[in-house]
Amino acid sequence: MEQRPSALRLAARTLRAALTRTGLPSPPPSRKPFVYAIEVFWCDRNGLYLEGWIHAYERRILALRVAAGEDAYEIASFAPRPDVLPHYAEFPNSAESGFKLYLPWRAGTPVTFEVITADDRFIETVELPRSPEAARKPYCLTDGSAWQDPKPERGAAEQAFEDFQREVNERRLVVAEVGARVVSSQMSPLRAAFAGAERYIGMDIHAAPNVDVVGDAHYIHELIGARAAGAVFSLSVMEHLAHPWLFASGVNQALQIGGLTFHTTHQSWPVHEEPNDFWRFSDEGLKVLFGPAMGFEIIAAGMNQRVRIYMEHCVPAHALMPLVSSFGGSFVLARKVRELPDGVVAWPTDRGSSEELARHYPQRG
Repeated sequence: MEQRPSALRLAARTLRAALTRTGLPSPPPSRKPFVYAIEVFWCDRNGLYLEGWIHAYERRILALRVAAGEDAYEIASFAPRPDVLPHYAEFPNSAESGFKLYLPWRAGTPVTFEVITADDRFIETVELPRSPEAARKPYCLTDGSAWQDPKPERGAAEQAFEDFQREVNERRLVVAEVGARVVSSQMSPLRAAFAGAERYIGMDIHAAPNVDVVGDAHYIHELIGARAAGAVFSLSVMEHLAHPWLFASGVNQALQIGGLTFHTTHQSWPVHEEPNDFWRFSDEGLKVLFGPAMGFEIIAAGMNQRVRIYMEHCVPAHALMPLVSSFGGSFVLARKVRELPDGVVAWPTDRGSSEELARHYPQRG
């Protein structure tokens, strides 16, 4: 026997019918119009970083406008997220839902998502992730703890490299670049920057376009010849060399007297290109490697790219760390003024072992 509708159901039907007759909007559905997850969140004094995914079920998102106060950014394309699709298999749009964004922000300013689809737009205030309760322990430093910022950013890597480049081109020197392989979409070959050079030699541990000589940089003097170059340089390479003192010695032997050498590397930087990420250098360290003891005179050296270090799990001893500057990079520009005696720089390794270790640097195609 058919059940008669309850009074509550009859009332709901009557309300919907009345809303339809009067042209008023229908009651909102129980399901939110879009779903998202913020998987990575951090902020500093300048802004905040968000990383996650978002989709609007059967609707395709044309744009996501992320706003914080007067600052906003509109995302018009999304990254593949095949890991999200199995959870929303009936909505194919969820497979293209990833985003990453850094946005100017004042702490405490609400962040909103405005989702724009072909036929509608929806706005929601975002709830930013919180750390686990166990890690949220307030404390007050009243023991006289203090911090002292290091001396201001010193030198100018860009200017030093421009000076290096100008002298190479004006004097028509033979120049060798260590690490000439293009390994990032943000990089481009530097061969054209030395159009005035007598010869540009691209060196790398792996064969690739822009690489003329393949081999271990520690033995640069054997790969291109002793006193064969008027200039040698590397950009973000020395942290990947297992024996940088041997490399500095090799550079000396590869250069003619009066030759130039320029190097940039990292002072504070995340671990990368594993397993061949070995060292971090201050400018004072580079001045030792390419200083008088190694047969060079220093023209310029410094550290640049001021950074702050934030501990993921903070304890009282770490609370002041973000107030003290570190530096992302360091550089040195030096000139060879004398030859090194044979065998004055040594290390218990051999060329075969060194080359085998060097080839562990990721090839990436």
